[in-house]
Amino acid sequence: MIGERDDELDASLAMHDELIARRGVEIWIGAEPTFTRADSLEPAWTSAPCGDDKLARAHALACELAAQLPGAAVARVVGRQFPDEDEPRFAFGVRWRDAGDGPATTCAATAAPQPPPSDTGDDRWLTVTPDPGVVEVNMAPCASLCSFADQARRIWRAARAAGLSATRHRYNGDLADAGGGGQLSLGGARPESSPFVRYPHVLPALIRYVNNHPSLSYWFANECAGSASQGPRPDEGTRERWDELGVALAWLEQLADRGALPPEQLWSALGSLLVDASGNSHRSEINVEKLWNPHIPRHGARHGRMGIAELRSIRMPERPAMLAALAALFRSVVARLVVSDYREPLIDWHDELHDRFALPAALSRDLRLVLGDLDEHGLGVPAQLRGELSAWRSPGIACRLGDATLTLRPALEFWPLVGDVASQERAGARIVDASTQRWELSIDGPGPDRVAVSCGGGAASAPRWAHLHALGDGVRAIGVRRRIYQPMIGFHPGLPAADPLVVEWAWAGRAQRIELWSWRPGGGAYAGLPRDEAEAIARRQERIAVATRDGDVIAPSHWREHRPFTIDLRRA
Repeated sequence: MIGERDDELDASLAMHDELIARRGVEIWIGAEPTFTRADSLEPAWTSAPCGDDKLARAHALACELAAQLPGAAVARVVGRQFPDEDEPRFAFGVRWRDAGDGPATTCAATAAPQPPPSDTGDDRWLTVTPDPGVVEVNMAPCASLCSFADQARRIWRAARAAGLSATRHRYNGDLADAGGGGQLSLGGARPESSPFVRYPHVLPALIRYVNNHPSLSYWFANECAGSASQGPRPDEGTRERWDELGVALAWLEQLADRGALPPEQLWSALGSLLVDASGNSHRSEINVEKLWNPHIPRHGARHGRMGIAELRSIRMPERPAMLAALAALFRSVVARLVVSDYREPLIDWHDELHDRFALPAALSRDLRLVLGDLDEHGLGVPAQLRGELSAWRSPGIACRLGDATLTLRPALEFWPLVGDVASQERAGARIVDASTQRWELSIDGPGPDRVAVSCGGGAASAPRWAHLHALGDGVRAIGVRRRIYQPMIGFHPGLPAADPLVVEWAWAGRAQRIELWSWRPGGGAYAGLPRDEAEAIARRQERIAVATRDGDVIAPSHWREHRPFTIDLRRA
């Protein structure tokens, strides 16, 4: 059950902490889980930062969490004020001491805000704040994975008690995360003890390592990946800035080798390069705005000089064990970069980045390479935590003919921003064209080298052969992309949606036809959101049809492929 203890998992967490301790590396971890009202379509629970009962539920979450912590106190504190918002958003602070005793003390939900403490000393401190569509919990940083996982469990329990959820269902039954994000922060007990400050070569090495392993960018990402996301990679931005990043890393590494790289120079060199397409330094895959930034004063403290690097290409996980596994992975990666320098050249992936690495099979293989590298450096992720890492991507639909298995899995899609990027910077939400969907068709082991693909109905949708491409380790795959609805605001006005996606394949004298519908096969509106998990499953299942027969598949022609790993059915 979500939020409950698991002795075997706890043993894996302790094993990870021991591996890090043996290396003598201090790496503190924090995160920002987000929760929503899964049964509500009010703007406050879909897109707006405040409104409805969000204040009351955030207060209930904070009070329930305080009740689980020794001697905790809840206070109403001054929240952030964003551009074009008339007043600061509400915020609740929860403060406690691990060794404390006495009951929790709480404030009224409408109490007058007070400034948050500038120095919490030995106390732990977290905040509960609103964000568009969600309530966000900014976790107290933790010195160990065991402590981090324990705090996460308490937060999930408190959210559930407040009627909030880490996931929600769509009308068609698909499961989605709450929204917001699941950003991960890495640093130290004090700014000076952060691994990025103590070992100046580590941050440039981390940038190289993540660039070389796209699974660290995409395996954990939410539905909106790529340049329009909340955490775009440096190679998804402008070409000129990407070229300059290689020069900057080489120069910083030279300075680090001489022992002449202070944290303010590390920040100033990277802060203007690790940004999104509009130049926003907050919205970057590796966010360094709180590394050693002198320009973020807050309540008299230098809020930017914290020695922190934040990883932002992460969606909100379903359960705390998944978040703990992610923390273990990146903590091990940073420790590996501390004990063994990494100077591999940056890879310019070009089209392959959004073509090959949109496919879960390609990402899975790359993640295995990362885990193998950590094993070689004595910092391997324990087996049970590896299982939780696998859970970040759907296992898909397995279709079998004899000894062959064709697996259909949701793949990543890279939705573009609609309109001018800079003009949307001050808006509460940005507009993307989310009308495309991509599926991966893969065969691992025996099976044909091609499948027949079509979409929708009519003569124009006659099936064509699509050849699977080798991804390594005996896996062959292809990505299939289509439009699933016509957006009110988006690209290609008038271009129709194409439903269903039809895949046909044959093996050992048997043939199979698979239909995947994005919406209900009979058309029309759903009668509200799914009432529960059972109804959501029923809606998902009615959108999948599989028919098996004796014989073969006939497809008269081949696709003229635009890219090796992706067939775009909109180009038919």
